[in-house]
Amino acid sequence: MRMQVSDMFKLAFKALKDRKLRSLLTILGIMIGSAMILALIASSSGLSAGVQAQIEKMGANTLTVSSGRSFGPPGGGGGQSTFQLSQDDVNTIKSFQGVSDVIPYYSRGVTIVLGGTSTPATLNGVDLNVLSKLYKGLSLYDGALPDPYDPSAAVVGYGIAFPSEANGSQLTNVNGMISVTLQNSKLAFLVRGILSEFGSAMFSNIDDTIFISLQAAQILLKTSYFTGLYVITDTPDDVAVVQQNIESYYGTDVRAMSASSMLSSIQSIQSQMTLYLASIGGVSLFVAAVGIVNTMFVSVMERTREIGILKALGYRRKEIMGMFLSEAALTGVIGGILGTLFGYALAYIMGGAFSFSLPGGGSRGPGSFGGGGVTSSPVFTPELIVFSLLFPIGVAVLAGLYPAWRAARMNAVVALKYE
Repeated sequence: MRMQVSDMFKLAFKALKDRKLRSLLTILGIMIGSAMILALIASSSGLSAGVQAQIEKMGANTLTVSSGRSFGPPGGGGGQSTFQLSQDDVNTIKSFQGVSDVIPYYSRGVTIVLGGTSTPATLNGVDLNVLSKLYKGLSLYDGALPDPYDPSAAVVGYGIAFPSEANGSQLTNVNGMISVTLQNSKLAFLVRGILSEFGSAMFSNIDDTIFISLQAAQILLKTSYFTGLYVITDTPDDVAVVQQNIESYYGTDVRAMSASSMLSSIQSIQSQMTLYLASIGGVSLFVAAVGIVNTMFVSVMERTREIGILKALGYRRKEIMGMFLSEAALTGVIGGILGTLFGYALAYIMGGAFSFSLPGGGSRGPGSFGGGGVTSSPVFTPELIVFSLLFPIGVAVLAGLYPAWRAARMNAVVALKYE
């Protein structure tokens, strides 16, 4: 006598229904473990994609150089250093082999008033003609770049002209005025241009930045010493050599940071965090596997007489074994599907845990001038979805293998006498 595969799964489904609570708890363990693993891998992949996107906006061949004791985000902050960067340093670094350009900048945290609300922002003084070279894909939304020798003109980021809290209404117009508070001093700028929406690029949230010319910043800040330097190399392969040459030449007087080295550091931290958290999901699956083994053994004991009857009717060992394995597989299928759905939602809930601000702070917040926050959206690939569906099934089948084998090896006469 032969048992069809469909019959095996019908019997398996009936067995699960007969032991609802036990089956529910087993499926719950599989669901939690599967969901945790899916959410962590998707969130981790999303974070990597977010960091990579920020690096691409700045270019993989860009270094940021700042004074040694003040961590170098555009926006200031950090401790004070006795060493200050000047035009002589621009010329020195330009002479290094592999350096294509050196762009000095000034950067200060400021407060602006938008819609009656005081909001932190960043005031950057830089050669405005190289903005599109420095930030890949940055363009003007409206207006034009101001004259480099006009200390009262500025171009503002999209977030300043269209702050999210303004519900889409424009608060700053071309040829309008914007008031800025810098170290208890009030400044007013004529808005000559508005930049297109861009987001964060490594250390800078471009949308929350006011850009003025390098000459205007020198006049307003009354200093010839720069906040930092952007060093652009000929190719991304030259970054490591140029960074090493700068650090060898200046020692601890300056700090040189590359996008690639920061990506490497972030990925290292991220991989450790993901491995640690993924182990929690692995433990949940292991506990679920133990639960399946226990459930299957109890099921085998409860159905001993049924096994004896089936054997007496002529069912073979592999069909008895398939009947119990189909029960374990069905548990994995249900747990895998529910875990995938729950993991998909959990990945978005966990998004905040996988988002952080790069050195220098985040966008808009006390003391966060100039920082670029890295936010992530989970990345779900077809391979990941298939894995999240099949892996729990594999775990469940492996867990049910031994109990099913024991059931198949059971003596028919002994099974029929079992009470």
